[in-house]
Amino acid sequence: MMNKQSKQNISLSAYAKINLGLRIVGKRDDGYHNIVTIFQRISLCDIVTIQKLDGKIKYQGPELTEKPEDNLCYKAAKLFRIEFGDRFGAYISLKKEIPAEAGLGGGSSDAAAVLRGMAKLYNVSTDDERLYCVALKVGSDVSFFLKNIPAALGQGRGEILTPVTGLKKNRWIVIIKPRLSISTSWAYRSVDNILTFEQKDISMLCHELLDYSGGAPTRQMLNDFEQVVFEAYPDIFEIYELMIASGALFAGLCGSGSAVYGVFNSNRLARIIADRFKTDWTGCICRPC
Repeated sequence: MMNKQSKQNISLSAYAKINLGLRIVGKRDDGYHNIVTIFQRISLCDIVTIQKLDGKIKYQGPELTEKPEDNLCYKAAKLFRIEFGDRFGAYISLKKEIPAEAGLGGGSSDAAAVLRGMAKLYNVSTDDERLYCVALKVGSDVSFFLKNIPAALGQGRGEILTPVTGLKKNRWIVIIKPRLSISTSWAYRSVDNILTFEQKDISMLCHELLDYSGGAPTRQMLNDFEQVVFEAYPDIFEIYELMIASGALFAGLCGSGSAVYGVFNSNRLARIIADRFKTDWTGCICRPC
């Protein structure tokens, strides 16, 4: 995560992610779900700038939530202050490029950037375990972005991380987002209606993910959200089918959606696919990073 820093402020790139498969293996007593997934960082990013502010938190950027305090950037800064000291305030400025409610982890990545930035400004080690406790309170996949690693096997809520090799840097990734958003809570409720967890053998169900050693994923690295999302939103399934038919090495839903990604080994082919969708939907081309 590149950054520019002075004594009083710091700017960081908050990168998006895709999931190279995602299996839901159980529902927890705390209401969350246990998952197995491969997080892959990509070059699409927001820019988060943080300035020291004595004892206060202020946010400037897109209004992503009805209440300012529900914004994950604001929440991360507030929890940082609670953990490390009331005087550690922040003026947060967000330049948004990652689409919201697309499954790309933009809000979580922004929150992780706030934590990393405040840690640097206030001389808190980024290896401090308390920082990761704060990250988990903000959101399940904030820990991945806080780790600042290219790819990882994620387990538990997504916070148990094992670095993996991930996609080769010379691949091209096309991201297509339809003009609709999908609530993560709706996606999990819908999956709960069709999946049963009592007798699942996690090692059998997830062996392709657990054994993943880098490179293009296999077709068996499934995303459990695809069944409910593709059925409810045929346009999203159409994007996925076109990615596969056009020669993608692998394609899948980004997290719980609504964006779809395709992995290509040709910049030319990736641009053809992105251009095909640009009239009706939002699309971009990026790289593993």
